[in-house]
Amino acid sequence: MSFSPQSGSPESLPAKRIYTLARVLAVATTVGMVLLPLLTALVWGAALVGTLPQWLAMEHLGDPAGTVDLTTTSPFAKLLALSVEMIGVLIFVYGLAGLRRTFVESARGRWFSSVSISGFRRFAWVSLAMVFVEIVQQSAMSVIMSVGTPGLQNQLSITFGSLELAKLFTALLFVFVAQVFVAGKAVDDENAAFI
Repeated sequence: MSFSPQSGSPESLPAKRIYTLARVLAVATTVGMVLLPLLTALVWGAALVGTLPQWLAMEHLGDPAGTVDLTTTSPFAKLLALSVEMIGVLIFVYGLAGLRRTFVESARGRWFSSVSISGFRRFAWVSLAMVFVEIVQQSAMSVIMSVGTPGLQNQLSITFGSLELAKLFTALLFVFVAQVFVAGKAVDDENAAFI
């Protein structure tokens, strides 16, 4: 199914709204894909050279085990923390690239194209994987950041609370919707073959 923004059909106004929203979301997703790794690198770069304010470090790290003092954390631990965090960021950016593809296809009026559906499907599966990646990351970060902090040395913090449960439910919902799109596309293709 394709859409021409110039068509005069009664359906064109809702379609134009989808077209416009999809373009805005494609741009926003692209900005997010660039900013996530860049900001992560900047935060850890500032931590490495000692210019990251403590309040921002606490906001960024959010360690439930206790207060992390970055002044006592070694440069090696900071680089290791950057690496651990960047792995998750890059996995999520990979999922966002699929979602961006869905928005780009939708902006062209190809809401249910194979490319659009596979892009959303990729985002859905990456969202599900990220629930578990984030748990592992937070656990690794708790050990890395506690090594040089007096009173917290070598602590492992594993968290699975209501926030993680909500993320899991949302990711499973995305996977379900993606599978419905795949099944719907298969039925549509089968019907088109008979016509």
